[in-house]
Amino acid sequence: MRWKRLRPGNIPLTKTGRIARKIEKFVKRNNLYKFHYIMVNGKKAERIDYYPVIDYRENEDDNNFSIRIRMDGSKYTEQFRELEQPLASMFRTVCTEKIEERGYLTYCFELKPQKQVKIQSCEDILTVGVGENEIAFSSDIVWNWKKCPHLLLSGNTGSGKSQLTAYIISCLLKQGVRVIYCDPKNDDDMRVYMQSHSSVVYVTKEREIAKIIREIEEEIRLREKDLKDIGIQEADFNPVFLFFDEMIAFAKIAEKKTYEETVKRLGTIVVTGRSKRVYAGLILQRPDTTFIEGAIRDNLGCRIAMGQMNDTAYKMCFGSDFSDVKNSRRELGSGLIYRQGVDTKPREFFAPFIEKGALNRG
Repeated sequence: MRWKRLRPGNIPLTKTGRIARKIEKFVKRNNLYKFHYIMVNGKKAERIDYYPVIDYRENEDDNNFSIRIRMDGSKYTEQFRELEQPLASMFRTVCTEKIEERGYLTYCFELKPQKQVKIQSCEDILTVGVGENEIAFSSDIVWNWKKCPHLLLSGNTGSGKSQLTAYIISCLLKQGVRVIYCDPKNDDDMRVYMQSHSSVVYVTKEREIAKIIREIEEEIRLREKDLKDIGIQEADFNPVFLFFDEMIAFAKIAEKKTYEETVKRLGTIVVTGRSKRVYAGLILQRPDTTFIEGAIRDNLGCRIAMGQMNDTAYKMCFGSDFSDVKNSRRELGSGLIYRQGVDTKPREFFAPFIEKGALNRG
């Protein structure tokens, strides 16, 4: 969609014109322009001396509309830097991106509230318009796990982590990815789900978990040796996705030495696995630095925080640059998502609603 220039007092009565009219009202209410009064036919009229250059556009396919301000160094445009939330409040929506480049500041907003996808069987998994190595959570939020490798999924009990994990795994299995699931909690629902998929390696005991992590680390070394022998940096190895559900649970069941060695190996997998097509998904109630170092977290390309969390938890999940983010929705399955290289900030997220046993049905 092409950008349209806001022309105060001359806004067309079109569908996108409603956005322009609201922007014009916002500029006026907040005194973001300069004017003086003159007399015209005996009546006082407003004569504009300065008006910021503002463009706007709407894209229904991507479910967003954007407002672009030319940052010309004036005090009026400088005020737009801090107007993300007031603009979102006026439009009754959420800001999905804030981009500043080459003298322009662009705010992107959600056009319509996300609709939660309902999954009644594996046939309902979103595939239309979904590319290779991609998982669609909704019509406008897609995760490419190859380009944006590794996953951090956090959230309190009951926030929907397990359902979302099961959905992600179902998508990966449809794409032929080898999945390994470490579950020191021995969760009943996840065990039933995993046992219905014979291709998934499911382990719960201390020795089993330590052994499988050790084997995956060794597989990375062997793949790295193959790359060196061939003289290339990356090859199309069969992808492996390792999930580890709750480090704190493993810390409780494992001996200290085993725990420390396993955590160290997990870190190696996260840092070195991408080019060998080995990926990790870490699932935690709190992404505490006691269980996941900041350097490791920064290598987790896709980060999702489910439900409502406190400021400290958001900071640990998304980093100090986004410590002030909030999930404004209260529905089950809502949260925030941040994809490195895709999102400029964490954005609202709505995980698919999965009927009980749906992912066990074809």
